[in-house]
Amino acid sequence: MTADNSWARALDALFLTNEDARATLVSRAEIRRFPAGTSIIAQDDQEDQVFLILDGTARVVLLSEGGQEIWLDTLKPGAIIGELAALTDRPRTSEIIAETDCELASYTATAFLALLQQYGDLGLALSRLLARRVHHTTQRMFELSALSAPGRIYAEILRMSESSQAGRTRIIQPIPSLTAIALRVSTTRETVSRTISGLERRGMLRRRKNAFELVDPEHLARLSTPS
Repeated sequence: MTADNSWARALDALFLTNEDARATLVSRAEIRRFPAGTSIIAQDDQEDQVFLILDGTARVVLLSEGGQEIWLDTLKPGAIIGELAALTDRPRTSEIIAETDCELASYTATAFLALLQQYGDLGLALSRLLARRVHHTTQRMFELSALSAPGRIYAEILRMSESSQAGRTRIIQPIPSLTAIALRVSTTRETVSRTISGLERRGMLRRRKNAFELVDPEHLARLSTPS
């Protein structure tokens, strides 16, 4: 993907339509690249750089004292990260790790705050992004308390899926690792494996070449709703 296309996709995903704001974000950015598996932001770090993901995916985790990762979210192009440290002048609250090779636009906290003051549209886009994250976190907290492990798995694979060309089914591509799904819903890999196999036996999930196809997403949604 070309640099122009990466910028366009990221800014569109951010729902930033002000052309002057878009052009200024591009012109003031420092481009940084992170290989898959490397840390973009370190938990408890004092740095206050703010990033906009242009290409690749990253995961947000909390690290226990023993180094165990507690999965919080997966971030895609258009996500702004590091903004809390810039806004609160406090250490980083979580670790952000590149899941794939990532390209990001980087801004100092001072430069980012100046952009927020200059462009109300950027502040609104950031507010909407933060609101979506609060909604996302609230939904997951509810699922952890209200759903069984299979129910949480159903809800998660629905979130991971996208509409197919036919429109009636949904696709997850590429096939995610069972361990990754288990981390997302706080269960074991074995439970995920049994649940996925059960959906296959019932004809609700098909394995395609490098993809899962959810055959009846509406039924799956009902199964992931507390009774």
